Amino acid sequence: MTSSIPAANHTAPGRRALPVWQVVAGAAALAVVVNLIVLFIGDAAGASLVLELNGKPDEIGASDVIFMSIAAPVIGITATVLLARWKPVFFRVGQIVGGAVAALTAIGPLTQDTDGGTAATLITMHLFVGFVAVAALEAIRRSRV
Repeated sequence: MTSSIPAANHTAPGRRALPVWQVVAGAAALAVVVNLIVLFIGDAAGASLVLELNGKPDEIGASDVIFMSIAAPVIGITATVLLARWKPVFFRVGQIVGGAVAALTAIGPLTQDTDGGTAATLITMHLFVGFVAVAALEAIRRSRV
């Protein structure tokens, strides 16, 4: 059975389209591994890894990093792919939005009252998740064009 949506059926001659679930799972796994490495480097470098939220200190742990490193790319990439089934231009829109959201959320740690090591660690993690999302969307888009 084939789809009536042109973007779902169109691939380059002689190439198979990448299965979206594999790209999403790979992107999330890569984000988790790299962000855990960044977290451990930040911890080893002496970053406090504590943010003040609602007047209480909140320590950033591995479980927080794992959850957010999976949730952000999975939600963003999946939403973009679903929209791109309707209009293929949403691959590019999703890349732009993903990169912009990563850059804007990376500013957040700079506004927190925390040490420089924690801010640098969080900024690096935010930007890497954005990079992974943009690269994954590009891989999906290229496999379909």
